[in-house]
Amino acid sequence: MRPLFRHAPFTGLILSLFISTAAIAVGQPDAARLYQRGDFEHAAQAWGETAAYQKNQNNHASRLQALLGKAEALRALGRYPQAADTLSEALELANNTSDSTSQALILNSMGNISQLSGKLPEAEHYLNSSLELSGKIARHDLLAAVHNNLGNLRTAQERYLDALAAYELSAQHSLQAGNPVLRSQALSNAARAAALGGASQRAISFAQDALGLVSSLENSHDKAFLLLSLGQLQGQLSAQENALANTHKILTQALAVADAIGDARSRSYALGYLAQLYEQQGRDEEALELDRRAIAALQQVSAPEIAYRWYWQQGRLKKKHKDFDAAIADYRMAVYHLQSIRADMPVVSASGKSSFREVLGPLYFDLADLLLQRAATTSDKGLKQSLLKEARTTIELSKAAELQDYFQDSCVAAQQSRAGKTTGIGAGVAVIYPILLPDRMELLADFSDGIVQFTSPVVSSRAIETIRDFRTKLEKRTTREYLPYSQELYGWLIRPLEAELAARGIKTLVFIPDGALRTIPMAALHDGREFLIARYAVATTPSLALTDIQSLPAAKSPRALLNGLTQAVQGFAELPNVAAELQAIGLLYGGKTLKDQEYVVNRVENELDQTPYSVVHIASHGQFQSDVKQTFLLSYDGKLTMDNLEKLISPSRYREQPISLLTLSACQTAAGDDRAALGLAGVAVKAGARSALASLWFINDQSASMLVSEFYQQLHEPGMSKANALQNAQLKLMADKRFNHPSYWSPFLLIGNWL
Repeated sequence: MRPLFRHAPFTGLILSLFISTAAIAVGQPDAARLYQRGDFEHAAQAWGETAAYQKNQNNHASRLQALLGKAEALRALGRYPQAADTLSEALELANNTSDSTSQALILNSMGNISQLSGKLPEAEHYLNSSLELSGKIARHDLLAAVHNNLGNLRTAQERYLDALAAYELSAQHSLQAGNPVLRSQALSNAARAAALGGASQRAISFAQDALGLVSSLENSHDKAFLLLSLGQLQGQLSAQENALANTHKILTQALAVADAIGDARSRSYALGYLAQLYEQQGRDEEALELDRRAIAALQQVSAPEIAYRWYWQQGRLKKKHKDFDAAIADYRMAVYHLQSIRADMPVVSASGKSSFREVLGPLYFDLADLLLQRAATTSDKGLKQSLLKEARTTIELSKAAELQDYFQDSCVAAQQSRAGKTTGIGAGVAVIYPILLPDRMELLADFSDGIVQFTSPVVSSRAIETIRDFRTKLEKRTTREYLPYSQELYGWLIRPLEAELAARGIKTLVFIPDGALRTIPMAALHDGREFLIARYAVATTPSLALTDIQSLPAAKSPRALLNGLTQAVQGFAELPNVAAELQAIGLLYGGKTLKDQEYVVNRVENELDQTPYSVVHIASHGQFQSDVKQTFLLSYDGKLTMDNLEKLISPSRYREQPISLLTLSACQTAAGDDRAALGLAGVAVKAGARSALASLWFINDQSASMLVSEFYQQLHEPGMSKANALQNAQLKLMADKRFNHPSYWSPFLLIGNWL
């Protein structure tokens, strides 16, 4: 893993600085020198070799120091899992030797790593344990380090006043310890927290104090990095007079330090940030030259986490000056470098919250935009298909990364490599990518024999407003206010494709929606005469690369594990029709039914361990939220999180008969919550099921049970695909006068494999 700083440098905001305080091992000067030059890769390797050697020599003290140094270098590289493993090894050694000082130091670093990995409760535990130990042994330097990391934790929690209090304690202990580096870190971090909390004057005061201290430090990687952070902070405090001049001065000073100690990483950052500054001033040619030098500086080290930034910045400048082919080349390099580290990269937005779409999504969409523009202007059919395929792949990469970011799970990338090895999409199927761009909507229709490009001339702001209105009006069961919005969306999303769909005999549409489009059911789009579902079976998936689209032979004896709540529990309403729903499905598939008091997590786990179920049905309240930690399915004894669900279901994917279908029949996402809808769209991927059936919003209990029961009845028919089963169930409910409004039948989505 490699770190992504909290505030992306290209925005001109401040650089997030999380300085781990693991001791640089005394007696290992080569590794320490490599570290201070920013050569973390070789420093980690050198400390690792020393740790192995000292283990053979049974020298516990030197081995412990080497492990601490290795963990710190791995932390600086952003390889948090490896750093955590190294610290666990060090803690075991420190515990065996009853070394309280080392225990406190290691626990502090473990807290830092946990916080950087987004594991905030775990970080709290480690840091409080370290604080208690550090207080007992009365080490001011350790107390300063722990309070600094507690300040980082409070900042991540957006508790800025508490963060400032922690940083001020860190600064006080650093002063008593006579450690100007720690004090500089604390003051710099305090300036950042004050700025984030809107206390600009306090931020300026802290930054000035920090800058005074940093300027007096000896040249080192720490000094260069602190200067880079303070230079970025100056750029954010734009109300301050001469902010640009001060930023330039500080970044130039950081560059001088980096050059003096041969620190290639810091040199690249300084040049790249200066390029950003020159771009802000409209000095594009000078900015491009600085970007080139920033990239060249990285030839000495492997640092894709830096390289992608400068290629992106350089590509953006070339795009601005209409050098499109050169811009595409730079964007490709940016994506290449980002993809090499993306599986383990924590993504943090300007708000301090995880948001791939806000931070890194624009890179992928900018490249796709350029590729699509290029494809639209070429008459070379071979080149056009190549460009369209690359645009599709780029969008797929962004969707996999966005889903990984939502679930905070790097295993999504592994799932991509497994699912990607599939056959083609097959005849009679069109996979549709609607791509919302600032000035237009692009539609890529992927058929069995190639990709066709269409463009709808609607700006993204107008499209999103219409999508929001459609979703809101669609949930009103007593009106037809949704219809104008439904028809307008049909005009943008389907009408341009109609001729191609008809000519190719398409029967199934698989949508890979983007952003706000995830919050609406495509089945309810209307052409002025009928709904889309009347002509096509409709499915959705967050990414084709994450979907196993192979058609497997039908299970000889499919079995269902049926779970459900009929009673009101934990403040949620009763679901009286669930009993009939479970009974109807049970008559078709057999299997086991766990209802009410029997539907508890450990019973579900035991059943899935002991029996090869192919269908898992959960008829219970579920909520998908922007924060995956707040996303759950209700059980009788608690709440199933997405991690719980994955642990229960994922092992089945390695069986001869994996989970083919996961049904969640009473889920809901809030209107306008694109990230919550992303979580719903990705539930099959996360859980490890081939397909999922779930609802965008909670609907009438009776109609939901009728639709789901009919879906299973249809699916039981030989040769029936899941997409067609859902289509037939929706059409049957639509034919019932009580439930013909689309608010009843449209929110059910088939997610993942549609066969």
